[in-house]
Amino acid sequence: MQGALDQPPPHQRADRFPSHTPLPSADVDSCEKWLNCKSDFLAKYLSQVLRDLPSCPCAYPLEVVYRAVSLPEERQGRSFRWRDASGPRERLDVYQPTARFCLRSLLSLQSSTLAAQHCCYDAGSRLLTRGKGAAAPDLVSTDISPELHFKVDTLPWLLCKGDWSRYHAVRPPNNGRACADNPPEEEYLAQLQEAKEY
Repeated sequence: MQGALDQPPPHQRADRFPSHTPLPSADVDSCEKWLNCKSDFLAKYLSQVLRDLPSCPCAYPLEVVYRAVSLPEERQGRSFRWRDASGPRERLDVYQPTARFCLRSLLSLQSSTLAAQHCCYDAGSRLLTRGKGAAAPDLVSTDISPELHFKVDTLPWLLCKGDWSRYHAVRPPNNGRACADNPPEEEYLAQLQEAKEY
């Protein structure tokens, strides 16, 4: 009887809910592991995402602040709906610190993936094509599952400790409309240096 009293209650015992996801050790670079993850399924899915998603508009459409808007996509020969993604929940101050506005494409009946295009803009409403304010496509739209979006799109960014240069090596920002490079070269190189030193 005494042995049973020495045991923690069943809901607190480690063997009751074994962890199948061990915490990374301090000497393991989790970002590097993510960067080097090779999966045929993921490669095919990413290829499909990049083919099917609309390209980011070069300028932020100001009317999207009030309602979802439909914008033509010449490359695909149809229009896509977009909504603002600049609200407090988006935490631009953390994930896209130099962005003033962001957009996210909405899923449609023609969508062949769960993905959404994510685009961010500077204070002048110009697309951020690179650097720490640029957004990358979401492999899982927040409209489908905020939890899965976090695991697939946000967690890798966190594993890379916010080093957008490493994250963008695998998930590059979209510039399918060949918008002007933004930020300018000097500012971009300064951001890149800052990311490497962080």
